[in-house]
Amino acid sequence: MYANKRGFTLVELILVIVLLSILSAIALPRFFGRTDFDNRVFFDDTLNAIRYSQKLAVATGCNIRFYIETNSYTVLRDDSCTSGLFNSSLATYHPATSDLGYSGSQTGVSLTAVNANTTFDPLGRVIENTDNIISVASRQITVVAETGFSYDSTP
Repeated sequence: MYANKRGFTLVELILVIVLLSILSAIALPRFFGRTDFDNRVFFDDTLNAIRYSQKLAVATGCNIRFYIETNSYTVLRDDSCTSGLFNSSLATYHPATSDLGYSGSQTGVSLTAVNANTTFDPLGRVIENTDNIISVASRQITVVAETGFSYDSTP
């Protein structure tokens, strides 16, 4: 009488629900975690800020400094293009928003460098005359002193 009817038993449905709940508790947080995304965004922002600093030095004919702190960076300009004085009141304009003060930070992401300051001269070269390696989370940026070229050097 019931041989022609097909379907799932209650036990089978409960097992599927249990398996889906276990899978969602373990796998879904990996898909929606923001840590890797935040690290990559901050890395790209830092690399772009370094490149902008070098281009700004060439365009303005003034020394521009890319200054690194624990988890933030700031782009500063020289006081009078020849003084060698940089301070936070001499911030540059943000290229996208035109707001005064080009800086970036990300909580929970470490930003370290061989040299905390990378200063570009009007020819786009690094004044310190040594290559600078900047680490953002698990990635690396290298700034070549002779040319000012910066690139992703993550091994």
